[in-house]
Amino acid sequence: AEKFVTGIEKLGGEIRYKAYVKEILLKDEKAVGVKLSNGEEIYSNIIVSNSTRWDTFGLKDKNKGLIANKNVPKSEYRWSETYKPSPSFVSIHLGVEKTLIGNNFNCHHIIVEDWDELENEKGVIFVSIPTLLDSSLAPEGKHIIHAFTPSSISEWEGLSRKEYLQKKEEYYSFLVEKISRLLPNLDQNIDHKEIGTPKTHKKFLGRYDGTYGPIPNKKLLGLLPMPFNTTKIKNLYCVGDSCFPGQGLNAVAFSGFACAHKIGSKLKVNSFELPD
Repeated sequence: AEKFVTGIEKLGGEIRYKAYVKEILLKDEKAVGVKLSNGEEIYSNIIVSNSTRWDTFGLKDKNKGLIANKNVPKSEYRWSETYKPSPSFVSIHLGVEKTLIGNNFNCHHIIVEDWDELENEKGVIFVSIPTLLDSSLAPEGKHIIHAFTPSSISEWEGLSRKEYLQKKEEYYSFLVEKISRLLPNLDQNIDHKEIGTPKTHKKFLGRYDGTYGPIPNKKLLGLLPMPFNTTKIKNLYCVGDSCFPGQGLNAVAFSGFACAHKIGSKLKVNSFELPD
């Protein structure tokens, strides 16, 4: 993330931290800027929303969208009828001793005990160890383990602070126990842990119910029904998993550079020089 910041600032861009966008400003049916929670208005020729379409257009709550309800295109409501929010996840990030994991251990694992429970709460566990591919991601002598399991926001609502923290520890223990079948003595080699819940994703990532992204409401013929970067509102673009090709890193990465290319073409700034 810091590398991206360096690149953006080097090219004359500015990063605004803790700058909460309350509204996308329109004029003559065109996006012209954004209004922040402190009342500041920032204007631009192009506006890009990396929030989900549910959050951008208030498709689940008309009072919480970035676009005023009267200006939401009908195509966005049709999209909302075609796709529904997938569940969220409970995620853990662990810092562990390097000696726990052999160099020939696979980077990715999926733990499934009952395929009929695959889409249910705790039905599957995904495990990733990125430091097996790039050791520079962790301090010397350490590995990173990232694991997550499906969880609904409804599991985490209405809890007191004490109940919430206790439940986080319960899910943490559940995940560590299952992963220990792959990595015995895991719990004795953990130096650092972080736990995220659907409420974490909702609060810090600004996602509707902390969702991982859209999934079809009905059978679709491939991914082509998923919208691309443009919207019916002129000069307003969307990126992220609400755009083609859908959920996850693929959608985020692909839609990001596709949107940048489209905007660059519009502004006639797409050019590069090959090195000598």
